[in-house]
Amino acid sequence: MLAAIFPALMYLGAMPFVLFLDDLIPDMTLVLKIFVLLTIVSYVLQHLGKGPLAWMVIAVLSYFIIFDYFYIFGGIYVLYMLVLFGATQILMDFFILAPQAAMEQQMGGGEEGGGEHMTGQEFGEKQKRMMELRHRAGMR
Repeated sequence: MLAAIFPALMYLGAMPFVLFLDDLIPDMTLVLKIFVLLTIVSYVLQHLGKGPLAWMVIAVLSYFIIFDYFYIFGGIYVLYMLVLFGATQILMDFFILAPQAAMEQQMGGGEEGGGEHMTGQEFGEKQKRMMELRHRAGMR
């Protein structure tokens, strides 16, 4: 199929790569459709339960999203997943890792190798101070 669209690729020696893409693209589309179907089923069952109405909604949504308008919804789903994973990482860095690093810096544990030679009692005291700072900051 792609070789018919790009006949010049045969002369450039790229024919095996074009044939590989010719088989890869439909396979990836099938995998993406399976993920979209699983997302639809999960969302509807979570919000409507497992009754007959839920299965009818799943059937209608699956028909329209996967078969009729997949050229629109496939791209939207890929963008949604990229944003979801990227936004989750940013929020985790901002709300979880940054305050913890700031507390460790405030306590003096941010230096390189600062906790290598602590005894068990010193480590317990440091953990107790860290928990007190977390409670004061509102993170339980």
